[in-house]
Amino acid sequence: MDKIFCGFRTSKHPEAVKRELIRRIADTGSKPQHEDTINNMLQEAVLWVTDGSSEFEENSGMHVYTSWAKSNRATFENFFTKDFLLHLLCDRLQNSSKAITLVHDSMHILQGTSSFLSLCHIIEVKAISFVREHPNILTLKAFCQLMLEFRECIPKGAFTSTFCTTLVQVMSAASSENSQENPDQFVLAVSVIAQLLNHIWQNASTETILQSLKMIFRVISVIDEDFEPSISLGALVKYIPLKFITTVIKNVVADGGVQDTNMTAALIRMIDWLRWPSSQNVDQWVVAFLRGLATVHKYTILVNVTESKVDQVFDMLQYPGIRDPAMKVLEHMLLSFQHSPVAFHQIVDQVPSIVKLLRCENSYGAQECLAKLGELLHCLMFLHAGFPDLYDPILELIKDLAKPSAGLIKLRLAENKWTAQKTEITGYVSKFQPKSETGKTGLINLGNTCYMNSILQALYMCDSFRRDVLDFAPNAQCRLILKLQQTFAFLSHSQRAAYAPGPLLKVARPPWFSSGHQHDCSEFLRYLLDQLHEQELAAMKRRQEGDDFNQEQMEMSSPEHVSPPNIYKSRLRSAQIVNTDVPTKEAVSAEKTPILGIRCLNTFDPTLVERTFGGKMITTFKCLKCNNESSRIESFTDIPLAFPDGSKENITSSSLIGGKSMVQTSDVVDQDSADGHNVEADAGTTKSPEGSDGGIRLNDLVQYYLEPEKLEGDNQYKCDKCNSLQDAERCLKITQAPNYLIVTLLRFSYNIKTQSRSKLFTEVSYPKSLQLPVHCCGTDSDMPLASPRCKVSKSDDGYCQNMLYGLCGVVVHSGTSSECGHYYSYARHSLPVQQKHNCDMETDSLPGSQGPPGGEDTDYLQDKWYLFNDSHVIYSSYSSFSNVTKRFGRDTAYVLLYRKIDADPSTRIDLNESIHPAVLDSPLRTDLRDQVAKDNARYLQEQELEARTLAARRTVNAKPLNSWYKYEDSDDQGGSPGGCGPGGGGFGGMDTSGSRFVY
Repeated sequence: MDKIFCGFRTSKHPEAVKRELIRRIADTGSKPQHEDTINNMLQEAVLWVTDGSSEFEENSGMHVYTSWAKSNRATFENFFTKDFLLHLLCDRLQNSSKAITLVHDSMHILQGTSSFLSLCHIIEVKAISFVREHPNILTLKAFCQLMLEFRECIPKGAFTSTFCTTLVQVMSAASSENSQENPDQFVLAVSVIAQLLNHIWQNASTETILQSLKMIFRVISVIDEDFEPSISLGALVKYIPLKFITTVIKNVVADGGVQDTNMTAALIRMIDWLRWPSSQNVDQWVVAFLRGLATVHKYTILVNVTESKVDQVFDMLQYPGIRDPAMKVLEHMLLSFQHSPVAFHQIVDQVPSIVKLLRCENSYGAQECLAKLGELLHCLMFLHAGFPDLYDPILELIKDLAKPSAGLIKLRLAENKWTAQKTEITGYVSKFQPKSETGKTGLINLGNTCYMNSILQALYMCDSFRRDVLDFAPNAQCRLILKLQQTFAFLSHSQRAAYAPGPLLKVARPPWFSSGHQHDCSEFLRYLLDQLHEQELAAMKRRQEGDDFNQEQMEMSSPEHVSPPNIYKSRLRSAQIVNTDVPTKEAVSAEKTPILGIRCLNTFDPTLVERTFGGKMITTFKCLKCNNESSRIESFTDIPLAFPDGSKENITSSSLIGGKSMVQTSDVVDQDSADGHNVEADAGTTKSPEGSDGGIRLNDLVQYYLEPEKLEGDNQYKCDKCNSLQDAERCLKITQAPNYLIVTLLRFSYNIKTQSRSKLFTEVSYPKSLQLPVHCCGTDSDMPLASPRCKVSKSDDGYCQNMLYGLCGVVVHSGTSSECGHYYSYARHSLPVQQKHNCDMETDSLPGSQGPPGGEDTDYLQDKWYLFNDSHVIYSSYSSFSNVTKRFGRDTAYVLLYRKIDADPSTRIDLNESIHPAVLDSPLRTDLRDQVAKDNARYLQEQELEARTLAARRTVNAKPLNSWYKYEDSDDQGGSPGGCGPGGGGFGGMDTSGSRFVY
């Protein structure tokens, strides 16, 4: 029979005939046979299995082998000796996978026999070397199936860890592209190997599992052009207990032996694991690694990984099986990449195709993914605002999807921000403080520059002014506005907690201001606005004249060479006697021609300052002897309000509090006498027009400012008609209201008699809304259109309309003199909101109302206040600054900004709508956007450098650690596949190439 079976192998019979003959030969084994015949038949069947040239031969040999072995178990036990088993395990056989299947079937037959356990021990001893010597994926699958059924064969003790790491190494070299198996067979084979490792890990020690994880990281972090680890390692992730995430990441990211290039390679390959079918928990490991790297400020790795893989991760959304984990990784990658829009813009072109595919799929999973994608896109467009050309098509595409609230967007961004990750891993406190929870950027004090910082933050919160500044077309002559643009751009988009406005300070500091000294913020504000105006005006003149700008003239126009401003800044100082060389009232109003003020305003378009802060005022002088009147028009950018003493007639030059009147000595503190005593105790209650709380009301100060004033005694007026000094009356009327009203409270004075500087601490009631009377000449047809909020009345020379303003900014001075102390500001966004109450009701019926509904307490802006104190920014409230002097005696409001409330309801926003400057403003100019992006990248580098420096110092003094990268395996002398052995990738030491950000 054995000879027939041997000759049958080379016969030329048809396959059908052969199959029938094989069936008969297999059945013959159940009949009594001579022992030699049985052995010969088994030997020949083994050759058919291990050396067969076709699947028919392999299967036929296996069928005959198992049939004869089962029918002749006693003889078979003697046949399947230890030497025969070693032959099958150690010799190079043509069909090694079938040989292991043959071993598997043999162990089934021999189970329960006396030789079974000894055979299992042989398999256990040879397991590690077999795996190394037989990397074929089907052979490994068969071997792992053998061990899963006969677990006595699994290596034990110290060899368990080595066996696991060896399996990992071999898996890393396996690839469906390099094997003869089809993808389904490859995936099935890998899953069997992973199941064996899972069984071992479930019953092994923690150290065994950690050694396996070290090997996985070692393999995926290797740098070798000739070796690329298989993504089949992703099949292992779902079997790794999640409790190891914290331990693994804490050790890996803090391991000084892991170079940036190796960490980058490892993370990129982990992201590739998402492509493995039914990958589970890969997203959790990837996101945890990204967060871990952020905690140690290794931003170079995060930038490189995100930019290299984000488009591939986004492309994975089209595959249902891996869509959910891919979305989780994508969300974190893009929401954490906040310093630049580069990563987001990499996927913008792919958005339409992915959205279309998800809509067409029409499955629950696809619709859920589409909703998440819509939310993610809204968050990213909110974060990286300013690219309407890119975002408009996306907005149209997802207009039917739910839009997340501003609060949810901010929460998502805050949760994923790199610099917001907890730093338990690092073990040190960074000098780089996180950005304020408000999302606002502070300004670094550059040495007594709080006078500038407080003004800049208040101006920044004037939304229309900020937008106009950022939209200003670059012009070499307008150096100041270019630096202001830069500052505002950083305040809107910087990731730093505070920005250092050094470039702006160089061009904005008045020439007479000493570096490093405290100065008057109001004086700085007037100089700033004046220079902005004058530089833009000069540029207009140049354009009109068509002259090329001369470089020498540009140098001479820089702030270092500019004389103190004397043209456009406010001249409305009440103590000064105005120039009487002005046109008469009749000449001003009779012909209704444009009235020229300090310059011809109708020659050029209004400047940025004129459009925002510019107003007009007419000053009329009436001689009390001949009743002759003369008038002049002046432009103003701020209104200085002095404190009254109850008498406007008794004005002397001995005490100039705001230049307009004397005040009670109980309200004034001399600078030289203020040290060491309680200012709050000295600041008495003023006996002036009182508010409801006993203090002065700001509306009363405005009325007091506009009241007619007698010029007599030493302050007489020279009448042109009388040609002599005469008693006169001066009257101020505002004829054009600014969009933003700047009010300065004249709290500082210089006492001529005592030769000392003083500050007035009188309390003032600051209304949420302020009325400014604006006069206009003309007939009934010229009467302005009345708003329900603005009361219009008729006067002898025209009409008076109370323009309504909402408080949007307050600069507070803390101290006893303008030359010492500290400035900080309260501000809020200045976009009017929709009111809930009926605005058309009669204003006269409202308590305390003088025109608009609700009076001074009616708020037309969002009640969301911020406190800006140099680099410190926090949330605040109206009550915080309105009572600041009661809490802190030296702190008093100094400069107030009010925003004109438009009658047009289309200009208003919802009461609870979030205001985000980066979204409201126009897109940044390319050069500004690049400056901010580069600085954000530099900021990440600075944090990374600090973290690396401190980590290196700790490493010097720390005990040697078992590196996760330099894994040692004493049993692994032959090295790992594909150059994965020790030293195979050129490891050791830190990456000395440094961090690089490329934009």
